[in-house]
Amino acid sequence: MRPTAIVLRLAKRQGGRLAKPAEVASLIAFLALDRAAVITGTEYVIDGGTVPIA
Repeated sequence: MRPTAIVLRLAKRQGGRLAKPAEVASLIAFLALDRAAVITGTEYVIDGGTVPIA
């Protein structure tokens, strides 16, 4: 994919950028806490709003 195509795709995202590794790590760190023990069977999509949720 050409760099200009990548820039155009990112511009269409809700946040206008890719997630930073620290942002993904924050979710993982939360899920590892005891407070998240009741969270099961959930899929987290970290895509900046690209996938529409119905």
